[in-house]
Amino acid sequence: MSKVKYYAIKDETHKTIVESWDEALEIIKTYDKPKYKAFSIKEEAEAFLDDKEYDDGVTEPKAYIDGSFNSKTNSYGFGAILIIDEKEYIFKKGYFEEDEYTSLRNVAGEIKGAGFIINYSINHNIKKLHIFYDYEGIEAWYTGRWKASSSIAIEYKKFSDSVKDRIEVVFHKVKSHTNNKYNDKVDKLAKESVLMA
Repeated sequence: MSKVKYYAIKDETHKTIVESWDEALEIIKTYDKPKYKAFSIKEEAEAFLDDKEYDDGVTEPKAYIDGSFNSKTNSYGFGAILIIDEKEYIFKKGYFEEDEYTSLRNVAGEIKGAGFIINYSINHNIKKLHIFYDYEGIEAWYTGRWKASSSIAIEYKKFSDSVKDRIEVVFHKVKSHTNNKYNDKVDKLAKESVLMA
């Protein structure tokens, strides 16, 4: 069963949300200078129409992570933002020496970022952490839903098994490039992480 998509369309005087791309196309033709975008969450579509940032509604400690790969330097890295009591802790790290994970490109950055932020949270006595991600392996390998076969996935699964009694991790999959300020920030941090100084 395919997931519902929400197509938000607006111009200076109109705004609407539909669940069919064919219907969206018909509306786009009638709007003057239309702006439109697809979303997997209706509240995100509504935020787009109202020019507001989407609020994920989580008040407990939470982190956004993203990975990136620079094909020119053959380097991968991650950006992460940890939010505790509305205070932001910002991290980014690039891996410029080619290693066994480089061939996985941005996926290596995603996994390194997840491991880093979980470890950081444990070291700062956080007992429950919400992680927002856009690459499914971050959750699927951690929970064992996907079988770990690559070296980085095996390492990540061993790490998750070793920390599960110290921290509860709640995962949230988000669509990249939505109207969520943390999503946008972490995407930028990840890209910066693979730029040479």
